[in-house]
Amino acid sequence: MKDLLLRDTETLFELFVDLFGKVLINEPLKELEDLDITPAQVQALLFLARHAPNYVGDLAEGLGISYPAATKAVDRLVAKDLVTRQENARDRRQSELTVTESGLALLERVRTERRGRLENILAKMSPDETKAMHRGLRSFVTAAFMGDRDLIAALCQRCGCDCYTECIVNQSHLALLGCEMDRV
Repeated sequence: MKDLLLRDTETLFELFVDLFGKVLINEPLKELEDLDITPAQVQALLFLARHAPNYVGDLAEGLGISYPAATKAVDRLVAKDLVTRQENARDRRQSELTVTESGLALLERVRTERRGRLENILAKMSPDETKAMHRGLRSFVTAAFMGDRDLIAALCQRCGCDCYTECIVNQSHLALLGCEMDRV
């Protein structure tokens, strides 16, 4: 019975990831074709927006891609005026990457499109199903984070709200440190 549940859960997660990618990432970009940006470029832009200050090496490590691939991504984002590159005053071999106002506006358009699609899906579920899904996702993420400081650091959204009590990443970090926190 446990093996069947695990296999079914694994299948559901694979479907969830595939659906999320198709419906909430790729299709919104098709709707915003005028932006002329790929899902990989959006992912890079999101990373840069969440983890400032940034360097190409940070981007490569954060996205799990090679340094040359990260350099190409940055070159394309700079060419589209979505990211700026500024020489680091302390180490001229490195350039600090910053998302431009155009880049932030693009991310907001993508988020708005994605939220609308998510709202449409959630509207097809009952309020109880939506709440149950939310609780289940929070529980899963909390369990995955528990005891893994590197995972917490890698996936932190860097929202700037270090003490935001509802932030699941912050809650997991506080729990790891043995501090009091609101339970999920």
